[in-house]
Amino acid sequence: MPDGPGYEIVGEISRFDERDTVFSREALVPGSVEETEYHRLNPDLAEVDSRLSRFILSKMEGGEEVDKLARAIYESHFIPPAALALPDMVDGTPEPSRVEWDGEDGAVRIKEFARKLGADDVRIGPLKQEWIYSHKGSRPFFHEEYINPPYFSGIPEEYQGRLYGDPIKLDHPTAISMAFRQEKELTGTGSTRAVDFEVGRIYALSAIVSVQIARFIRALGWRARAHHLRNYLVLCVPVAVDAGIGELARCGYVVSRKLGANFRLVTVTTDMPLAHDGPVDLGMTDFCSKCEKCAVNCPSGAIPRGEMIEVRGVRKWKLDPEACLLYWGKTGYTCSICQTVCPWTKPDNPFHRSVAATAVNVPWIRRGLVMGDDLVYGARFRPAKLPSWLSAGIDRTRESS
Repeated sequence: MPDGPGYEIVGEISRFDERDTVFSREALVPGSVEETEYHRLNPDLAEVDSRLSRFILSKMEGGEEVDKLARAIYESHFIPPAALALPDMVDGTPEPSRVEWDGEDGAVRIKEFARKLGADDVRIGPLKQEWIYSHKGSRPFFHEEYINPPYFSGIPEEYQGRLYGDPIKLDHPTAISMAFRQEKELTGTGSTRAVDFEVGRIYALSAIVSVQIARFIRALGWRARAHHLRNYLVLCVPVAVDAGIGELARCGYVVSRKLGANFRLVTVTTDMPLAHDGPVDLGMTDFCSKCEKCAVNCPSGAIPRGEMIEVRGVRKWKLDPEACLLYWGKTGYTCSICQTVCPWTKPDNPFHRSVAATAVNVPWIRRGLVMGDDLVYGARFRPAKLPSWLSAGIDRTRESS
């Protein structure tokens, strides 16, 4: 186990404002107080943000140019988890009496509970203040309290991030990071409705598991808060690195020895005493510097080639999120090419486990392993066939009678 985190700190790490994420910016309503003020402070982003908005909004609103099957997938996978974003779903008051476990025993129990619910990997680490958003920026926002039991019991007293722009304060010392594998047969189709299906499926699954784990811990008498697709307060990627899920890679995702890059993350933060796992050293910075496969194959050019730079106090490869989301808008679908072409994204079998072990333990052979991956699997992305049950079977322009 390495002594320090799996990334290089080169300056003061500043907390990230969730209002600056592309998904928060694309959701700004033109002419609203929030949009006007944001672009007054960030005038250089006004033009690109006006183009960003169409990808998500088109899926929500429909229209003549929208793939109706893709919109149906969006409705089925991305709308239901929104109900899991309510304040009393992600957070709440713990039971007054506590169940006391020692840290090691508690960690074993929580991990097994999460795996049985569907998580493919579970690690526990510290929650560093640097990885908590500084301000709330993404929906849902709660301007008025309402009660609708058993579906909504109200906003918990200490709930954080109720309104857009609210400062975030979260003092939980521990983070439970959970990884959920995506099926490569679906994400490997390129930028298609099959990718929409699989990404949405995993986001929905991970959302409910995170809520279940948080409620489980609160029922044991400890504070716990779920952070999932529809309601985050933390940056799940660096939290996962600190917990030892894997290491940050060139593509901006965590790469795991077990799961490669083809998975999604959720987090539960808590004050329950749990033993921490700590970061891992996979040699990912050196591997990625010799690979560049995700950057070469990125159709939007969002993943940089070349060297790392300082980003808010951490040395890393700086992505272009606007280019990535604009490409999604151009195709009309989510893209997971970078996750599937990564040489670490392979079936979990003895051969690939031995190759992964070699990549970790024998640095001088890493470039050769990349060349071998290119030889066997191809240097360029080759899309998998779209499953027949997701092929075009719905007229894109004609409403059924």
